[in-house]
Amino acid sequence: MKTGYILGISCGYHDSAAALIKNGEVLGACEEERFTGIKHDYSFPTNTINWLFKKYNITKDDLDSICFYENPDLKLDRIQQTTKRGGWKNFFKRKNIISNNKKSYKEILTQLENLKGKNTKLIFHDHHLSHLAYSYYTSPFTESALLSVDGVGEWETTSLAIGNTKIKKISGLSFPHSLGMLYSTITAFLGFKPNEGEYKVMGLAPYGDCKKYNKVFQKLYTETTEGEFELNMEYFTYDYSNTHMFNENLGKVFGFPNRLPDEPLEQYHKDLAASLQYNYEKLFFRLLNELHNKTKSDNLCLSGGCAYNGTANGKILKRTKFKNLYIPPAPSDAGSAIGCALNQWYNVEKNTERKNNTNPFLGPIYSKEDIFKSLEKYDIDIYYEKKLYEQIIDIISDEIIDGNVIGWFQGRSEFGARALGNRSILANPRDPQMKSRLNMMIKKREGFRPFAPIVKESLSSTYFNYTDLVPYMNQVVKVNSEHSKNLPAITHIDNSARIQTLNKSQNRYIYSLLESLHIKNDYPIVINTSFNLKDQTMVLTPEDAIKTFLNCEMDTLVLGNYIVKKKIL
Repeated sequence: MKTGYILGISCGYHDSAAALIKNGEVLGACEEERFTGIKHDYSFPTNTINWLFKKYNITKDDLDSICFYENPDLKLDRIQQTTKRGGWKNFFKRKNIISNNKKSYKEILTQLENLKGKNTKLIFHDHHLSHLAYSYYTSPFTESALLSVDGVGEWETTSLAIGNTKIKKISGLSFPHSLGMLYSTITAFLGFKPNEGEYKVMGLAPYGDCKKYNKVFQKLYTETTEGEFELNMEYFTYDYSNTHMFNENLGKVFGFPNRLPDEPLEQYHKDLAASLQYNYEKLFFRLLNELHNKTKSDNLCLSGGCAYNGTANGKILKRTKFKNLYIPPAPSDAGSAIGCALNQWYNVEKNTERKNNTNPFLGPIYSKEDIFKSLEKYDIDIYYEKKLYEQIIDIISDEIIDGNVIGWFQGRSEFGARALGNRSILANPRDPQMKSRLNMMIKKREGFRPFAPIVKESLSSTYFNYTDLVPYMNQVVKVNSEHSKNLPAITHIDNSARIQTLNKSQNRYIYSLLESLHIKNDYPIVINTSFNLKDQTMVLTPEDAIKTFLNCEMDTLVLGNYIVKKKIL
């Protein structure tokens, strides 16, 4: 007898995750890194699966199917074929790459088989179809154009599709021609870590001249028909190497060597970041315009790792004919755990009744007792006071106005890379010193990196030059000129900000805080950044929150309905 339970899993490359759905409804989902503390953990999501089974009181025998987010055989086929380009010089390195991938996938397959119950089917889904399904089946649209752009799945790097109950692919790009790999390669050339440092490059880009290296970029790719492009592989090595993404030709064509991580950032590095973003957008919007030509849809669902490029995302409705945009909270591989499960339910099993799956708070929640036990454990270092939530809102809004930095821990954890108000650090966007303080003393990261605001949805267009809703903090827009000087901590050098719009139904506690700030401080806006320190994962448990609070210069921690302060020893 069918139960309606489907377990979705993504792992093996980066940002492993697991998700549980029942009859088309997403019950829970979480990244494995939140449990292990290993950033971008790619291991099999054992801890996440155990949490899902425990929370929803099921066993493997309750699962109708286990869905994996890609086809391992096709991916291995691509690795085997493309590594041949390395020639005899790198033969043994390439042989090790293939061997290690075979071993990795054998281990994953064994773990998947061990998860099967008596009547559980194990099903492998197409990588980009998992991306597309995640964005489409969690969107508010019945009909929509769909675009997935990332580094690479099995063979595809880009998929154009249409969603109308079922998903139908239209066209795509194949490896090694990849927008994601182009961006990651230049990220590596600039001395940042691929699959992590792309955010830094986006933050660096506004400091540079976007036209400085455009002629050079014309040597790196060729525009082809139907919005497509081809990369000139004379400069890239990511197709046959797992340690280097580029060769010496890339430094020669730019006129300077690749930057090492500890070296200073020079103006030419900033110019390169700006030129990269410019050329990324050029190719990205060619794809989108071609997609609109083929679908004629007013709606767009965007997914894949490149959907985290908030700078480009904020221009979509202005530079294309699309009128409505949806980007889910976890568009990269983590979200594909949900995507492959929903693809099974709707696309494969042909169920048609759509469920509302827009809620991003899908992770663990901790009881009042859990929170109190954690507080008691650390009472030598902290003192705490239980308050009513109304009191907390009043106290914390005053503290934010006074320049205090607040750790905020409530409810179920967010799914995806962005803190959306349940595992957040909050601060005053009007404080001209707050950006540097947060970067240097709290987050311990590069000083050029901007911070994002949460703004009350109904008033967002008053402060920002954008009318669309942005519930998951995935679009960069312009700050209205009459307000930019009053919002120095969230206004980037190019007068932009990556916003999150919020209404009461999405997060009533943060919404109440925005209302209080509006009354007291004239602005219904607060800085919102993820609750973690440099090189750490976002906090998950009350104990994680307390440890992080004690290890930085954060002023106050709100943990459930407790206000926590540090003892001065």
